[in-house]
Amino acid sequence: MGPTIEQRQLGAALRNLRRQAGLSGDALAAILGRSQTSISRAEMGQRKVSPDEIAKWAEATGAGQGETERLLRLGRDARAVVSSWWDVHAGGMARRQQEIAGLEASSTRVCNYQLFVPGLLQTSDYARQALTLADVSGQGGVAAAVAARMHRQEVLYDEARRFDYVLPESALRWRFVGAAGMRAQADRLLSVDSLPNVTIAVLPFAAELPGLPTSGFVIYERPDEPLVLIETLTDELLFGDDREVTAYRGSFARMTAAAVTGDEAHELIKQAMTGH
Repeated sequence: MGPTIEQRQLGAALRNLRRQAGLSGDALAAILGRSQTSISRAEMGQRKVSPDEIAKWAEATGAGQGETERLLRLGRDARAVVSSWWDVHAGGMARRQQEIAGLEASSTRVCNYQLFVPGLLQTSDYARQALTLADVSGQGGVAAAVAARMHRQEVLYDEARRFDYVLPESALRWRFVGAAGMRAQADRLLSVDSLPNVTIAVLPFAAELPGLPTSGFVIYERPDEPLVLIETLTDELLFGDDREVTAYRGSFARMTAAAVTGDEAHELIKQAMTGH
């Protein structure tokens, strides 16, 4: 995913501060305790910059209070980006699958809470129906998007990455496909849950709710740049503000603690999706 306008604006402002202070990238990197590559990526808008780093950057370059506050506002805008599906799907739904694959490939851990079966766990039949329903922008190209989503699933077999899922019991009962398709989807969940780096937890109807289930979300734990992705009917919100990421981490941990795993989860999956 390329830099947003907000990320480029922040990067340009940070670069101007460094140059006005007469500091090279290497010199500023030494002051901030980062690599020169990290400084360069921040200035090109290729990574998100935390409020703490912005404040230290401003102090190191002699920025005044007003300029520091402006940079912090730019940083907040750069870390929370709302995009409509018309913009996200402009390059095609299959291309969007490739962009999400990039997020997954750069993450050491992915934590996923969804109101239906998530993409990496879907069968092709389930994915076809889910993507058809998600195509509110009318882009089409569902078949290519399904193929791209199936290709994405190869990342599950990379044991260097961890994937943790929490699914409410209702997610297992939505009939996206017919009876045979639901049985195949149940088999898929049970199979993936056997992987050493994947955990699928189920939050039963009988569980005491650990939080307000307002929407699904995904946490991408990336070195120096964790991100949270939320999807609505017409938009997606991608942000990396420390406070917000921390809040979603806490929510996911509470849901995980209230959910069941292993044999208990498997029994719920089979009962909800196959009736047995």
